[in-house]
Formats: sequence, C-alpha cells, structure tokens
Amino acid sequence: MSNARRTASISLAAALLLAAAKLVVGLATGSLGILAEAVHSGLDAVAAVLTLYAVAVAERPPDARHQYGHGKAQHLAALSESVLLGGAAVWIAWEAVDRLRGGGGHVDTAWYAFALLGAVLVVDAARTTVSLREGRRGRNAALIASATHFASDFAGTLAVLAGLTFVAAGVDSGDAWAALFVAALVLAAALRLAAGNIDVLMDRAPLGAATRMEQVVGLVPGVREVRSVRMREAGGETFADVVIGVSRLEGLERSHETMDRVEQAVRESLDGPASVTVHVEPTAGRERANERVAAAALRVPGVVETHNITVLESPEGRAITLHVRLAEQLTLAEADAIVDRLKHEIAHEFGAAKVYAHVEPFAPDAQPVRVVGTAESDVIEVALAAVRSVTGGSPEVVVYRQAGRLLVVTSVRGSPEMTVRQAHTIASRVEDAVRLALDDVNDVIVEIV
Repeated sequence: MSNARRTASISLAAALLLAAAKLVVGLATGSLGILAEAVHSGLDAVAAVLTLYAVAVAERPPDARHQYGHGKAQHLAALSESVLLGGAAVWIAWEAVDRLRGGGGHVDTAWYAFALLGAVLVVDAARTTVSLREGRRGRNAALIASATHFASDFAGTLAVLAGLTFVAAGVDSGDAWAALFVAALVLAAALRLAAGNIDVLMDRAPLGAATRMEQVVGLVPGVREVRSVRMREAGGETFADVVIGVSRLEGLERSHETMDRVEQAVRESLDGPASVTVHVEPTAGRERANERVAAAALRVPGVVETHNITVLESPEGRAITLHVRLAEQLTLAEADAIVDRLKHEIAHEFGAAKVYAHVEPFAPDAQPVRVVGTAESDVIEVALAAVRSVTGGSPEVVVYRQAGRLLVVTSVRGSPEMTVRQAHTIASRVEDAVRLALDDVNDVIVEIV
C-alpha cells in the first residue's frame, strides 16, 4: 500500500471514531457545537472514503481510454468534498441562528464534553500534520484537501471548546455562536477547495508558469523562437506543451537534439514529475542569403544535396550559382525536371533573376575500388609531381581505380593562419595541376590539414 493510500485509510478510521464520539456527547449534552462537529466529522469520513478511492484510481497507469493517466480523480474527489462541506455549513448555520433566536438553548457542560474536545484537538492536529506532509510530498490534491479539512476541524473544535466555556460561565448563547463559527469555517474551506480544484479540472495554467517557461526554453541552444507554451497540472503532475522554431537547415537529427534539450530544461525547471511534449517548426528568421537558397533546395524532391552556393548581385539583377547532387541513375530528362523545379523554388524564395545549377551524380552506396600500386607507379609519380608543383614539400597522394574511373586523393599541409578561402584557392590549383597532368582522371580530392 502506498503512503497516500495508507494516510487516507488512517484518516477514515479516525473520522469514523470521532464522529461516533461527538454524536454521543452532543446528544447527551444538547450542545449544537458538538453536534455540528459530529456532522463535520461524519463528512470527514465520507470525504476520507472519496479520498481513498480517488488515490487508488489516480495511481493507476495510463490506459487506452485514459492516455494521460487518472490523476484528475483526486481533484474530482476534492470537489465532491467541497460540495459536502458546503451543505454541512448551511445546515449548521441554520440550526445556530434558530437557537440564537430562542435564547441559545440548554446545554449541559459536563466534564466529559471538555475531555472529549481536548482529545479531539490532539487527533485533529495529528491528522492535519500527517495529511499535509504526505500530500505535499506526493503533490496529491486529495490529501492536501483532506489536510485543509482537518485544519478547519481543529479550529472548529477549538471554537466549540470556547463556546462551552462561555456556557459554563453563564453565557447561554456561547454554544450557538460557536456552532455558527464552525459553519463559517466549513463554508470557507468548501469555497477554497472548490475554487482550487475547479481551476485544475478546467486546465487553468499555474500563475506565471508559462512566462517563466518561455524564458527557460528561449535560452536552450538551437531554439530560434519560442512560439507557444501551454501548461496545466493534474494529479500532482505538470503537463507542458512547447512549440519552438528552429532553423530550416538544422535537419532531422539536430532538430531532435534541440527538442531533447528543451524537454530536459523544462523538466529541470519544474518541481515533481512532468510530462513534456515539444513540437518543432521551421523558421526563416535571421537566415543569410546562402542559407535561404539551401532551404529552398530542401523543398525539391529528388535533390540530394546542394553546395558551392554563390549569390551574385549586379545592376542587371541577382544571379545564383550552385552545385546540386542528383541520383546518378536519373536520365537527363528526369534531371532537367528536378532542376527546373529547383530553379523555381530558389527564384520564389530569393527573387533571383538567374539561377545556374551544376549537376553532379550521387551514388548512395559504398563503391568498390582498388588502390593503384607498383604496376602503375608512373601514374602515382605523375600525380605526386603535379601536387608538388603547387605545394612543394612531401604531400600524401593516393590513387584509386573504380571500374573505368581514376580518382586522385591528396593531403597537403596548410598554415594555421590560412583562411578557408585561401585554402580553397590552393586546393583548386592542385586539382587543376593534377587534371592537366593526367588526362584520364575523373575526380581530384584535395584535403588541406
């Protein structure tokens, strides 16, 4: 049995015992205050039954019909408790006013009435402390509602004890006034419980929580925009729905990493269990010219990848050049259709007057090759000499043959202070030198380290 259910069970037993004792003493003494407390404790017993049932239901795992769990059962129980409290308050107030009109009524201030009220104060204090501690520990609305109820019991019992003391001192209306005070306490508790749990059942957002969460999410790396945050609480658990904007160029994996970071940040900023859902949407904010071109290309089916994007501004209008990779088995007619769509998307995105696309084949699978060895040492020597003519030193050169293709791969050293543009210029010169030296070369890969 969980702590919440054990606490609810103990509260039920105590409520039944107190209700019976108060009823007997109230009838014996004629004290409306004690009878009111008996009714109050009887409602405690009913409330404890509701709490016990609600806690058992709330602890059930989510199922096909209740995919968000059963946590709201606690708030339904607490709302039902507030209705019972409100009804009891009206009855007690009615009887108290009736007695006041009649002079206060006759009340026997026997010693056992005082002894009972003293014992009740001890029990109420213990029940309030235990229920409040367990309710806060587990964020259990039903137990917190019971603790509030027990606290009002304690205050009501204290008022009844004071009323009996006044009656013993000769003030006959003291008991009726005490009963009226109990009615006011019970009604206030009922209204407070109803308001809080109606807010939860209506999915009212915790005050200021969404604003704080927007600030938390906005600081997560990769989040360009926080578009919406929705939050609610139920059954001691916080539910958060977050919509963020990320760059259109992030890709699926990087976007998913950003979503994971957002989820973790939200969980860490909340107390207790939380269910966080993050939805990502593409955003074009703060994109540079080349990024907008690449984003437009991503919308075209059949385009595998784009690179070497250059945006040219001239008095005659804007022109864009780029390399685009398409599946190598496509026919030229199929490729032309894709490139036409690509040009249309780029022009629509960027307002370009001219778009020039250099098409390259893309082979998705690993390609079998062999390294050119001593049998073709002259090829290696020619390639090495071509690279040295540009870079000098002792560059690394590897030559591969793939069916009828010849591939030259070289790794040359660059200065740490060299810019990427300067490195690319040297790589282009190396590539040109190798192609000039070897007529049958198909591709030259230059790595500058």
